[in-house]
Amino acid sequence: MKIVMAAGGTGGHIYPALTLAEALQKRGHSVTFLGSNDRMEKDVIPGSGFEYIGMNVLTTRGGILQKVRSVLSMVTAYRECRRILKGYDMAIGFGNYISIPVMLAARSLHLKTVIHEQNSFVGRANRLLDQKMDLVIGSYDENRTQFRNPNLRILGNPQSSKAYLVKKDPDVLKQMGLDPSKKTVVIFMGSLGSSSVNEKLIDYFRLTDGSYQIVYATGPSHFEKMRSLVDDSDYLKVFERIDGVRVMKNADLLICRAGATTLSEICAMGMPSILIPSPFVPNNHQYFNGKALVDRDAAVMIEEKDLSGKLLYDTVETLIHDGNRLAVLAENARSMGNSNVLDDMIEAIEQL
Repeated sequence: MKIVMAAGGTGGHIYPALTLAEALQKRGHSVTFLGSNDRMEKDVIPGSGFEYIGMNVLTTRGGILQKVRSVLSMVTAYRECRRILKGYDMAIGFGNYISIPVMLAARSLHLKTVIHEQNSFVGRANRLLDQKMDLVIGSYDENRTQFRNPNLRILGNPQSSKAYLVKKDPDVLKQMGLDPSKKTVVIFMGSLGSSSVNEKLIDYFRLTDGSYQIVYATGPSHFEKMRSLVDDSDYLKVFERIDGVRVMKNADLLICRAGATTLSEICAMGMPSILIPSPFVPNNHQYFNGKALVDRDAAVMIEEKDLSGKLLYDTVETLIHDGNRLAVLAENARSMGNSNVLDDMIEAIEQL
């Protein structure tokens, strides 16, 4: 099949799409991506080796004038997509506003259409497209009550399949200057980091005494500032970025945001976590992602409005020295994962 994919805005939309695209390509299908000209996808997707077509589509966030500009840009993009998509067999959208003109154009040309929802709270783009699509794939049971499409399947996030294959490797911690025999807490606030959480983390670090070791990935824009404020020691290591799931797999406890991709990896690997959902995302969807785990006793959550260095310290102390509690969180998280997401998605796509 000739498939076009629409994904953009954040890594939570882009990386699951790339994972699926790689798997489809191995099955002999060709994949082309459509995205915006000014978001991270314009660099990430071509850098992964896929054909990429950029468009000028504006976000709807902002005042009335911005919303009008956004609608006009989507109308223009829709017309452009109708020209681009001729000759394709299927379109797959991964949410974000860039998927709206792509998927509507695909439907008008009678291509088979699929959308994937990564979050437990369905985003606006996918809510708009819902009943117009041939197939809807969700990641959480909560999606069952949010979509109205009769052809809805809850299969999970493609990233789960990749994370499921990651094995624990003590050398990962050794290479970071840490002791694999000690309890390890890994902290990261998404690929970009978080200035609002950094202040609370500094207070938390000052309370720690070395009874466990800490890895903190700041994100590129916060690294220099945090390195100047945090004393690097034998038990506290600050990095700009870390090797994602390979480092996570070697942790005893994670402290992180509640983005869809991160949670799919946590569940696939069966990792205990303290979730601090970002309050700066549409529809507060990270809170609902995190709640889906908390309701199943698969994670602990602290909302950012309640976060303090002392509360974080007390929460970590309660968990990190309680092996039984960590094991319960890990097992409940693992029960929410699906190692066969990719195979299940490809089977559904090929059946369609």
